[in-house]
Amino acid sequence: MNVLPEKTTNNKRQAIIFDMDGLIIETEAVYFQIWQREFARDGLPFDVAGYQNLIGAHDIVGGYRPQQVLADHRKDGVSARELRHAVEQEALQTILDEEAKPGVLQVLNEADNRGFLLAVGSSSERDWVHGNLKRLGIIDRFDTIVTVDDVNKVGKPEPDIYLEVLKNLDVAPQDALVLEDSNNGVVASHRAGIRVVAVPNEVTTGQDFSLAAAVIPSLEALNLDDYFPA
Repeated sequence: MNVLPEKTTNNKRQAIIFDMDGLIIETEAVYFQIWQREFARDGLPFDVAGYQNLIGAHDIVGGYRPQQVLADHRKDGVSARELRHAVEQEALQTILDEEAKPGVLQVLNEADNRGFLLAVGSSSERDWVHGNLKRLGIIDRFDTIVTVDDVNKVGKPEPDIYLEVLKNLDVAPQDALVLEDSNNGVVASHRAGIRVVAVPNEVTTGQDFSLAAAVIPSLEALNLDDYFPA
């Protein structure tokens, strides 16, 4: 958790809450493409729907485990954990060169100009989230940062992360807006009673976003007036 001094100039405390992976930086497509490549090398079908169900969550009991599927197929002595680590290391080489996705800075600047509080709510671990926000030079833009480490590892689609954000900011659910790229994140926002706009990436396109107030192609298309009328 990271909480900064109050900065809002509005009479009402209002907040924009960002997801992290797949929304602020592109991570989902990088992992997805590596896993697809590895499965193709072995001539195995890749469970796209099963993989999509993992996105935005911290750990889903009984969920798809591509690393275990590959380890069981290869039987070469390389464990599922080692396979996952190898994929993570390869993905990092790309992700650590990624800039903020289109529209991120635009939304941050507009929200600042309007006196909104800003937050990140992520199912990823604290070191990952803080490290990338520092690398992008935007960590100080946020008034609170809540990761899965701040809520006893209870990630999305449970609402705990977003409820913690609201508590830290002292903002009512109806005065906040969440920006998400995955179904798990949209469900978490809905369960927390917060409006949510879905911004799918190339991996999450086609997921069920029926609980979202809107689905937009990019943060560049976000119109805050639609959710916070003057």
